[in-house]
Amino acid sequence: MQLSTYEAHNHKDPNFPIIFHLDTRQEEEEGFPVHWHESLELLFIVEGECEVTGNGMVSIASVGDVVIFSSNCIHTVRAISPISRYYCLIVDKFFCDGFGVPVGDKQFTQVVRDWRIRECYQSIVREMEEQPLYYKEAVKSLSLQLLVRCCRHYAFAADSAPAGDSRRSEMVKNAVSYLRAHFTEQVTVDELCAHVGFSKYYFCREFKALTGRTVVDYLNFLRCSNARRLMASGKYNVSESASMSGFKSLSYFSRVYRRQMGVLPSAESEGAKL
Repeated sequence: MQLSTYEAHNHKDPNFPIIFHLDTRQEEEEGFPVHWHESLELLFIVEGECEVTGNGMVSIASVGDVVIFSSNCIHTVRAISPISRYYCLIVDKFFCDGFGVPVGDKQFTQVVRDWRIRECYQSIVREMEEQPLYYKEAVKSLSLQLLVRCCRHYAFAADSAPAGDSRRSEMVKNAVSYLRAHFTEQVTVDELCAHVGFSKYYFCREFKALTGRTVVDYLNFLRCSNARRLMASGKYNVSESASMSGFKSLSYFSRVYRRQMGVLPSAESEGAKL
């Protein structure tokens, strides 16, 4: 399998931590780049057939099947029919954790054929495409229902899953998890290297190779994402959000936020008040 890339998810609406879209792939195309992320990803095949690969396990998915890529699963999809279409639903891991649905510590059956899950997914599709009043609330509720059924019937302990990741992938995943848990603190690269048990040179090189970001850049991404959530809540101003997210300098926060999010934090803070 080719070198995998970490995919960071930046939710523009912190109150709707869900990614949803329709993908179309053709048989002569290569599969999309091999990647991984902490959040659970579910595909719903609506046309053709796909070859799905997760942590080295290859399966065939056809119309009506739901594909589940577990948290931190290195995965890709390739069309094996002239055209293949599928919906993609990614539900933020921390949103799930907040509702007591711990998807991060489980592995899931890769291809599921379950009419209840299929109906729930189809309801999400309708809500997202038609966008009636309160559709975001409906999609969050339906997503939790879908994930509860997945956890009840198609999940098993993560430590019983077949080994498929390389040593460096595990190292980077461990580092990402640590940064997720401690990003509001003054984390240093030396501290992170001590946690994962690798030299600074090797770790920094491989972290950049797999994630496409330096450690500092990824840490700032986490901090800015958290600040965005705080500002969107309307409870905290720019300065408070920056401080609560691990930034010590407001001017540095503003520069980093604009680079990471594309806008100044003041603009998003004002938008939250409207």
